[in-house]
Amino acid sequence: MNTKEIFQQVAKQYNTTPEEVYTEIQKAIDAGFANPDPAVQEEWKKMKFKGQRPTPEEVLAYMVDALQTKRGY
Repeated sequence: MNTKEIFQQVAKQYNTTPEEVYTEIQKAIDAGFANPDPAVQEEWKKMKFKGQRPTPEEVLAYMVDALQTKRGY
């Protein structure tokens, strides 16, 4: 399943659009990224991303990888 399909499924579940899901995820990322807590900032440093802040796709890819690693896949 790719991120586009994930956004579509979430949108369907919450009766909204994939674009709105994407926008809300990005807002949450931006809020978390701006958190000055040193522990939070250390977590962000573990993630690789191309721009100044991670995109929803980058965060989802990181999370999937982290879960797979934790579960030994």
